Amino acid sequence: MVVPLLHLLYFYTGLASPIGDMENNLFYQPIANSTVYLNLARDLSRVNSKNEEITTRDCHVYGYMVDIKLTGLGPTALTINSAPNSWKMRNAFRKFHAYRNIMFKNAGVEDDELGRYGKTIRPLLDPSQEADGTLDLVPATFESDGTLWPIDGGEWSYTTLATTPIYTDAAQIIAESGWADEFNLHICEETAVQGASADESGYYKSVGMIHAYNVDRMEPVTPGFGETVEGPSNPLAALISSGNQATGEVLEIAIEQELETPPYDIVDAGDSIQTLVKGFGASTAEMPNIRFSAFLPAGLARLTFGTSNSLMEVNVLGKVLCKDMA
Repeated sequence: MVVPLLHLLYFYTGLASPIGDMENNLFYQPIANSTVYLNLARDLSRVNSKNEEITTRDCHVYGYMVDIKLTGLGPTALTINSAPNSWKMRNAFRKFHAYRNIMFKNAGVEDDELGRYGKTIRPLLDPSQEADGTLDLVPATFESDGTLWPIDGGEWSYTTLATTPIYTDAAQIIAESGWADEFNLHICEETAVQGASADESGYYKSVGMIHAYNVDRMEPVTPGFGETVEGPSNPLAALISSGNQATGEVLEIAIEQELETPPYDIVDAGDSIQTLVKGFGASTAEMPNIRFSAFLPAGLARLTFGTSNSLMEVNVLGKVLCKDMA
């Protein structure tokens, strides 16, 4: 299998954090025809009685190498979506971490006042994941009498930030119930906004990290029409093409290449903010189990289950910085 081999490679090269010295087997009992969320960091914290952080203290995000086994109680299916391990995702984490620190500093909050478990950010995967955890899978175990014991103790709070909404009319601020806007963060999909118009920020329900990073930073990287190659005004192109009767065509090709856009979507709310399928499987009466490996950035995933109830085991094989898997 790919993931165990990667785990051994990263373990012996020192790039992966050790998982073997902690409880790394998680058991769940999902419900048929449901879409729920997996939060490995929270669940590892619960079963090991130790806070699990999904980033370093300077906010390089981790990912988890996992082996997933679904034992169906009938024909069923499983699809797992998680965040893309892209440079945009990784940079969005670092930028929000830095800006969060500035937010606290401007409010006079010192680092030692953030609390022991608030040093790093804890985002949602997408805006459909509820910040109160109601859609998150809960790890469980079976007691000696066969009853199910949910492992749900402790507090896991998803990160919240606060800003002042930008309004053109002070009366509208009062009408919208205040001067402050508190919101959660989610990694993928668009920022969810309520009460906003074209020139106003409105009140954010939840802010898309990659989406906001795109809006804040990303611009087309190719020159405009006024900056393209034009015959004799480009001596280097003319020099190399000396004696070539196709010089005009060569320059046309150069113009086309110069105007070529990146080989990926650069729309702020485009492909880069979407979750990616990290695994899919289906079971039958003859083959009741589904099993595959995946790499889950930030330990978050959206799971969609098929028509039958099932038992799911997640074996966490390794914890690696996402930048080292790029």
